[in-house]
Amino acid sequence: MVFISPGSNGMNVPDLAGLVFEATAQIPLGMVSTYGDIARALGDVASSRVVGMILSSNPRPIVVPCHRVVYSDGRTGWYGGRGNGAERKRDLLSSEGVEVLDGKVRNFSAIRFHDFDIEPVLEEMMDEQNELRERVTLEDHLENVDTVVGLDVSYQGERAYGAAAAYDMDSGELLEERTITSRVHFPYIPGYLSYREIPALYGLLDRSDAVYMVDGQGSLHPRRFGIACHAGVYFGRPTIGVAKSLLCGTVEGDGDSVPVLMGGEVAGLMLRKDGRKGIYVSTGHMVSLPTCRSICQRMMRYRIPEPLRRAHALANEARREEE
Repeated sequence: MVFISPGSNGMNVPDLAGLVFEATAQIPLGMVSTYGDIARALGDVASSRVVGMILSSNPRPIVVPCHRVVYSDGRTGWYGGRGNGAERKRDLLSSEGVEVLDGKVRNFSAIRFHDFDIEPVLEEMMDEQNELRERVTLEDHLENVDTVVGLDVSYQGERAYGAAAAYDMDSGELLEERTITSRVHFPYIPGYLSYREIPALYGLLDRSDAVYMVDGQGSLHPRRFGIACHAGVYFGRPTIGVAKSLLCGTVEGDGDSVPVLMGGEVAGLMLRKDGRKGIYVSTGHMVSLPTCRSICQRMMRYRIPEPLRRAHALANEARREEE
């Protein structure tokens, strides 16, 4: 399946919650499964936490028997959100013939269900990321580029508020501000941010004179293909990844510009200004790492480069106004 790929018909972001409910409904009476088991069926155990969050808001309890989903050590846990319904969950399991002793399922391994029949969408997304990574250009293609645009997204429930703030690259003057509102179709899972945010940014990467500064990772990503890479390849625009925290890699040394290594290679930089906490910069698409550093440092009045700092504030303003 193609999700967010150049040449595809739009953006095909899967209904992850629907797949979690579908998997849960497959757990037989008298058996249990774990959040990690469902996450593996989706294609990546890293989604275990999201599976739990989705099931905590299950709109059809019993029909979708989320009480049959327990922790990996057999503890039954909560029912309907953290701190809720622990006794109710144990009672439901007992009524189905599952023995629970001191908050744990007895004979756990014997009644643990693994055989889900759902589409492994996260595995397919990983495959797509690995395939699209080959299209990333790590060299400068910045002819006629004189503008830096910061991009960020703020969320409220199922609404996303994307914002763009455009600055003149030489003078640092604010040129333009824009916001766009859309629905959220995919949860946050580390390593898959692009599938959540690119639809929220659609329509904001339309300037041919700009390099885009994305709030997130570029090549500093487990598959070397973060949201800045994905957005750059998808929209055909030069992009830089700027993240406030490190997703992977090792910072080597101390100072205002320090390499971040992955597999023994420089995959990004940790930049800081005036002793402030660092940010993590990496190539997205069509911008070399030295140029990423130069542009970010030029735009750093404070810790966060100004286009991103303004885009962050703008997205939050749009969210508050609608609230």
